[in-house]
Amino acid sequence: MDDELTPIEQCQVILGEHFESYLIVAADKPHECEVEYNNSFAALGLSTVAHKVVADALLPSNDNELDIEWEEDCDDEDSYEDF
Repeated sequence: MDDELTPIEQCQVILGEHFESYLIVAADKPHECEVEYNNSFAALGLSTVAHKVVADALLPSNDNELDIEWEEDCDDEDSYEDF
């Protein structure tokens, strides 16, 4: 029976067994996606949270700033040959 199911259908079966709500977004072609969910209200919440997680990981924010301390003193004797 599993051979007859598409990959998305297989995901739905597995997720449906283990989770109260699920949202599946998959893309097999550029600029196209397939979206499946079992609860429309939960799908809205899941997509909002997913968007925030991905955006926070990709977009710079003040919380993720990196402080770099540069050494101002450079000696002429410093050489990269020592490394």
